[in-house]
Amino acid sequence: MAASNTGDEDFDRKLTYCDREYQEHSLRYEIYQVPIDSEEETRLLEQHEMLKLIYSDWNNGLYAPIVGDPEVILDCGFGTGTWAYDMAEYDPNCMIADLNHRLDCAEAETFDLIHSRFVSSGISATRWPNYFRDMHRLLKRGGWVQITEWDLFFRSDSGNSDALQALNEWTRLYTQALGSSARPEGRKRSRVVQDCEAWMRMAGFVNVSTDVRDVPTCAWPQGAHSSSKSFCFHPTDKELGTTDAHNRSIGEANLTNMKGLIHSLALYPVTSRQIREIEGFHELIEAAYAELSDVGAKPYIRLHTTFGRKR
Repeated sequence: MAASNTGDEDFDRKLTYCDREYQEHSLRYEIYQVPIDSEEETRLLEQHEMLKLIYSDWNNGLYAPIVGDPEVILDCGFGTGTWAYDMAEYDPNCMIADLNHRLDCAEAETFDLIHSRFVSSGISATRWPNYFRDMHRLLKRGGWVQITEWDLFFRSDSGNSDALQALNEWTRLYTQALGSSARPEGRKRSRVVQDCEAWMRMAGFVNVSTDVRDVPTCAWPQGAHSSSKSFCFHPTDKELGTTDAHNRSIGEANLTNMKGLIHSLALYPVTSRQIREIEGFHELIEAAYAELSDVGAKPYIRLHTTFGRKR
């Protein structure tokens, strides 16, 4: 691992590992073990545009109508800032804050909406209940939280799970790596979607619900989308008229996205903790790439957005 200084401050220093750039501080304290290089930035930007297609029934693809008309917003999953920039363009009258410090340092009852997206790789496994309590404290009465996360388990709509063995092995190794840190703050959860509703209710939220959308990982053949499911749309929203063309465009975008995601998320934790040697990891990734694009297996991944309102 070679270091390259980009400034005197600890937060500015980067490390290069297997040709990917990471924040040195985050790796040292096992806070965030995902690259921060241009390759990952491009993936996040393209993923954001894809999510706007998936949530085309929302307000500009950014937040659900149930939220109402928020005026003061906190964006917890700031990342590249694209969601916040798009939100400000969509509604120039709203005020958007991003939080780069602890939630428990912010002022209570400030926000109408707290938007949290893809933060699971940066939150320790034991932190989640308090994460929701902190968001509940920061919301005004009647305010909403909207939290979006991938369920990192790949499924086959044709029922051919044998065709996804490399992807299932990726999930197993990634989950094992996230739980193997010697530091409590370094242990993460790969599938937080299973408990988000329970954590919200424990924190005091009401009107808790989850919008689950099944997102293809490649462009399935015409007419291949299951008639019993509403891919990329919530199952109760079939009246929106989901089309093959819409889902195929999302599948094409998600193939690129998922190829980048499985490499970026797992490279450092899996190989640095010696769960798998680097050569073996890359062999697994190549096999997983092929499975992501297997139109016969019709692979997909679930995208969860959970909502809760402060009474």
